[in-house]
Order: sequence, then structure tokens, then C-alpha cells
Amino acid sequence: MKISIAHGHRPTREVLARALASQLQAEVTPFSSVENVLVSSLDYDIFVVYNNFERNMDGITGVSKIREQKPHAFIIGVSYKPYYEKKFLPAGADAFLLRAGNEIEELVRIIQTHPKSHAADDRRRSATAPEERP
Repeated sequence: MKISIAHGHRPTREVLARALASQLQAEVTPFSSVENVLVSSLDYDIFVVYNNFERNMDGITGVSKIREQKPHAFIIGVSYKPYYEKKFLPAGADAFLLRAGNEIEELVRIIQTHPKSHAADDRRRSATAPEERP
């Protein structure tokens, strides 16, 4: 599973990338802006897009542009502003996370359980796989 994180604050972006890589056993690439995500190969299964880019493209516009180029991608919009799901979801996000201090655990939960996430498919397959007998 390949995850892209677009977050405007470098230390937070790096911590998020390491935590998600560790907890999800995923390849995670952090980006400082949505523009940098858009000029990348876009070879990601999941896009986590924050809305904290001062002079750059905001996350909502970024979600819309990612959705245009990757219509089947799993996109999570993240903001500390209440009710921003009313902006992220119509822009093309599949899920929204309101930052509340436990965002790593919440992102892991969303990725592992959302039907559009490949991680959710993997978890369902392993839960229904027959046990191996010695």
C-alpha cells in the first residue's frame, strides 16, 4: 500500500509519515504541498490531504485536483476546522478527519476500515481466511 501525505508543517508531516508507515506496514511519502503531490507520479493508493497550506493551494482545491487525475483513489481530507467535511467531501474526499489530538490513530482506523481502502480489503481477507493447521 502506498500513501501520500500533504501537510504544510514539516515536523508534523514527518512524524505522521513514520507513524503510518510503521502501523500500516505501508510505503508513505510526505509532501510539503498539494502542488508537489500533483507533480509527482501520483502512484499512490491513498492520499491524506491537510488544509494547512499558507500561500500554496489549499487542501480542498487539492482534493478536487487529485480526484480529477485519480478518480478511483482513496482520499482523506483533514482539518482542525469543524464542519470542513462540508467542503472536503463535495470536493472529492472519500473521508474526513477533524483533528482532535489523536489523528494518527484515527487515520489508521479510517484506512483500515473504509470500504474503498485496500487495507480494509486485506483485513477482510485475513479475517475470513481459514486457519492453517500444523
